[in-house]
Amino acid sequence: MATALRAWKARDPAEAFFPVEMRPLFMPTADGLEKYQQLKRHFAVVDVERENPFAVVTDDYELVTNKAAYDMATEVMKKVFHTTQIGDMECLNITMPKTRSFCHIDLIHKSTDFSPWEKDKWTAFLRISNSYNRTRLLRFELGFCRWICLNGIIFGSKSIEFSYAHTRRGMDRVDRFVENIGDIRKLETTLTEKLHQLKRYHVPEKEMLPLLCRAFDIKATKDVVEKQRRVDDLLALREQAKSLTEAYFKEMGPHGYAALNVLTDYASRPSGVIAPEASMHGLQQKAGSWMDDFISAIKNPDFSFDRYLADYRQTAEVIESL
Repeated sequence: MATALRAWKARDPAEAFFPVEMRPLFMPTADGLEKYQQLKRHFAVVDVERENPFAVVTDDYELVTNKAAYDMATEVMKKVFHTTQIGDMECLNITMPKTRSFCHIDLIHKSTDFSPWEKDKWTAFLRISNSYNRTRLLRFELGFCRWICLNGIIFGSKSIEFSYAHTRRGMDRVDRFVENIGDIRKLETTLTEKLHQLKRYHVPEKEMLPLLCRAFDIKATKDVVEKQRRVDDLLALREQAKSLTEAYFKEMGPHGYAALNVLTDYASRPSGVIAPEASMHGLQQKAGSWMDDFISAIKNPDFSFDRYLADYRQTAEVIESL
């Protein structure tokens, strides 16, 4: 079943701590008197072990290694969870592509889980996002994970996240991030209330695919059949969505909480996307946004799935017809 207990073992964050450095760049001289001339303001960010360049940066770029980001995050964790014991923290997960150009490291506090209801435990995690190819800002974000299936969501708004660029001007803002998070227990209570609202609202199983399309902004028209790669991706998505929907709705019942679990399971282990490692974070953010969006929508007494799903129902029909 989708919610069967997944085996979990703490990861070693050192998996992401490979050596990276900034190296000078050279270019051929125009006058030919010297073979190469060093560029004064530009450097290459290099994976030392593989001799692989990630990006070209200027001299105001402050290289923040994954190890340095992790060390900063452990200080954040101590302040958020009011602990001084590094042993209370564990690495829940590391997401990193084969190129090692970016990574997400999720840290948890071992003894701070909470239960929205009996036998259903969640825990908060702090996600470190870092990159060496300038595709991502160094970012700390608060998320929540359902223990039994390890489905994660990035929860809340900018009030509980803070990012800053790899520049010297942005390295003094960690305390502001902690202040923005505030009381972790209040956030857990807020999430619990939202989960209860979802569980009380009936969601027909047949609406799950268009719901998923809306949550993740997936669109397709009939001419998609002309693009075989896209067809293959949508077929993979359809089969995963079908399997997850059948499992969660059978075990939990037809309601919004089951729908959320379908979305978070897909977001944490997506099929039908070109780069799963790169997609997971954004999908988990969208799952959290969908929760807020759906709860707000169903408060309207005139709510209907036809209006809420609109064109996404047509996308779902296209996917079903493939």
